[in-house]
Amino acid sequence: MLTTVPSLTQSQAVNIMMEAHINTIALVISCAQEHAEFYSETLNNHGLTSTIEPDE
Repeated sequence: MLTTVPSLTQSQAVNIMMEAHINTIALVISCAQEHAEFYSETLNNHGLTSTIEPDE
């Protein structure tokens, strides 16, 4: 996750991982759709399930 979303710190990545582990879902980042598509595809290519949801 750190190589895909370089703005994350290691601490943030660990917190996201733990949230996903406990709740089966976690928000990684909120950003422009073009960036979200890149991040999602890259995370999926690294074996992580990722979806893009509209900001509410």
